[in-house]
Amino acid sequence: MRALLTEVQSSLQDVSQKRNALSGVTNERTKAHKDLDPLIGRIIGTFKSSQIAGDTLANVRYYTRLVNGRMKAGSNRPAVASENNEVESLIKRPQTQQSYVVKAFNFMRLAQLIEKVPGYATAAADLQPAALMKEAERLMALNVSWSDAKVALVNARIQRDTLLYKGVDSLVSNAMAVKNYLRVEFGPQSLQAAQLSELSFTKRKIR
Repeated sequence: MRALLTEVQSSLQDVSQKRNALSGVTNERTKAHKDLDPLIGRIIGTFKSSQIAGDTLANVRYYTRLVNGRMKAGSNRPAVASENNEVESLIKRPQTQQSYVVKAFNFMRLAQLIEKVPGYATAAADLQPAALMKEAERLMALNVSWSDAKVALVNARIQRDTLLYKGVDSLVSNAMAVKNYLRVEFGPQSLQAAQLSELSFTKRKIR
């Protein structure tokens, strides 16, 4: 029983550590994607100042819409004027965990496109093609880290629940067996049974 208790306590600590790790990666990824909004605006401004137009600018705007989670909608949507005065109907997609993966992928495609534009020029270090590619790789890596942290937490919770609740060797099963043994061996009103009567075990709760 003591060995099982030690293992359960270690499992609970492991779940807490895995939960904190996931929270840290989640916060870091959220901030990274929040910082994309002003970066995207500066990229568009750089293309304008470089006087790059035509299909290249249209492709850049297409990818920036994808990164921002926007898409063309039906004509019944409120019209939004673009920088070249073309009227487009746009709708904001809801933010989901999966959208972080899609946004990072589209930002990578945007960075790859910028690398191939000869007329793209800027003095800003964070807007250089190599810097944008590095940021895209960081976003992709954060998605992998988040997925790994999520899987680690799920596995830690499974191990915790197995030790606490599942199977004949779980902590709860052993504890209930001990309480039942004392009631049978010494009687339900005995001192031995009374000593454990106030010890309760809650139902399984997934966190």
